[in-house]
Amino acid sequence: GKAFTLCESLSLSLSRLSTQCSNLLGRLNYWSVMFWPCLLGVAIGPPLPKPLLRLQAITFFNMSLEAAVRKSTAPAIQYARRSKPLGTLTFMAFSALILACLRSGRVKQFWLVNPNTEAPPNSTHAGSTGCSHAGRCGQHLIDGVLKYGMVGLILEAGRAVLRKWSLLATRPVALFGAEFRAACNLKLGLFLACYVGIFRSVCCLCARRYGRERVAHAAVAGFLAGIPYWLYPTYQIYTLGLTKAIEMGWEYCGTKAADGDDDDRCFTARLLRRAHRLPMLRLVQMFSFGYLGHVYAFYPRVSPVFHQKAMDVCSTDLTLNMKRRIAAWFAEVL
Repeated sequence: GKAFTLCESLSLSLSRLSTQCSNLLGRLNYWSVMFWPCLLGVAIGPPLPKPLLRLQAITFFNMSLEAAVRKSTAPAIQYARRSKPLGTLTFMAFSALILACLRSGRVKQFWLVNPNTEAPPNSTHAGSTGCSHAGRCGQHLIDGVLKYGMVGLILEAGRAVLRKWSLLATRPVALFGAEFRAACNLKLGLFLACYVGIFRSVCCLCARRYGRERVAHAAVAGFLAGIPYWLYPTYQIYTLGLTKAIEMGWEYCGTKAADGDDDDRCFTARLLRRAHRLPMLRLVQMFSFGYLGHVYAFYPRVSPVFHQKAMDVCSTDLTLNMKRRIAAWFAEVL
């Protein structure tokens, strides 16, 4: 939007100033071409409303993380990027952390499934078996599996319609054809149904065994619920789990440190309180955008396509011309 265009214009102006200074000094700093100008361009740009700032910070963070992983030549990073078992295991850990934070009641955010907050031992909301849901466990389980599975199927059907729109516009009957059915991926619905089914069934079993649901039960159930990621290992779901785990874990630690009145002598609690006074969303937005600008200029092969198009359009191809001049200069030097 307009804020992104203004930040991009400020970044480009600062980059030009940095280049002129390097010409005067006869020395070009690697990070001063795009990283610091982009970072400072966002820093001195207009303040954004918190929901928009949060969305922008998470988007920039995800794209910069993707670029950093693709750019890295470390064998461990490349193995982690391609390993399906490791991806599934880490997603299970993210899922456990997220659902434990949500179950504690200290964090209120969106996730694939939202558990009921932890109730006191004598709460009247708990059923006769100790479960926090209303009705029978079997009904609760089937309701979640069918509901979330249907949501996944609807999302995939909508994506298939967008993908095959030109075909459907000329031949609406193709909606029932083999080509359209092949474009529909049923794995998202299967993933969501299995995720919710495993989580709810494990929570019910733990509640029956121990008399009521606890935060630890939600963590165990969330960990096991992450197993279906093996069926649908997509970048979008993985980064959603990663960013949500970081965000919810940070919020949980902040609220817990703020509530700990008797922890004034604890160094960790004092450190957390001070850390949460920092504008973390703003800092993540600034440094992520700076790194994306740096990658855009020097490593275009790993730069996210969406970010490249946004940079080119918002700067009216000025950054594209700068990138081409840098590439030509590298070709001459090397």
